[in-house]
Amino acid sequence: ISIITPQHGGTFIDCTFGQGGYTKEILKFKKTQIIALDRDIKSKKKADEIEKKFSGRLLFKNKKFSQLENLKLKDQKIRGVIFDLGYSFVQIKDQEKGLSFNSVGELNMQMGLNNFSASDAINKLDAKELEKIFKFFGDEKEAKRISLRIVQKRQSKQLNTKDLVEIIEKTKKKNFKTHSATKVFQSLRIFVNNEISELILGLIAATKVLKKDGIL
Repeated sequence: ISIITPQHGGTFIDCTFGQGGYTKEILKFKKTQIIALDRDIKSKKKADEIEKKFSGRLLFKNKKFSQLENLKLKDQKIRGVIFDLGYSFVQIKDQEKGLSFNSVGELNMQMGLNNFSASDAINKLDAKELEKIFKFFGDEKEAKRISLRIVQKRQSKQLNTKDLVEIIEKTKKKNFKTHSATKVFQSLRIFVNNEISELILGLIAATKVLKKDGIL
């Protein structure tokens, strides 16, 4: 907040609205406005609450930050664009999203506005494709062995979260510092949500909508 100096007023873009933490702090300064983005439609409920409190100074859009340029903001004087990367505790606890290896049921991991789920990836991609995902997005040393076991196991059933965790635990040596499924789950989350390309496109778009001397 001290970096973007909202006390001077202006329009700011909160690219990762979530539960509205940054947005609320900025809107405490009366001459500010916020354009908030979040790909998770569940964030809209919180946005509606904040919008009522701050009398029309918040505009929420259910969009990915790669779609920032689509908002046609070049004529507006955008003073700052904020990205708070990662996912929230609320999303981790959401059993429907299946982000955690403690989740039950179907593998999902979709943060919103997705084309496919983690279940689609695990149950449809071949072993070589899965190996690449685990290796490049998760730095998983046992990527090949895990991928082969997944393909073998899914011949008899549709794999869910519990099945994937069991496969990983049987394939890898136990590590008492971190859960053995951590890297595979990280890689699937990145893959399903196109996180790398989303960030690159989001940053490029942010530089285009910012006014001169604006802060990113």
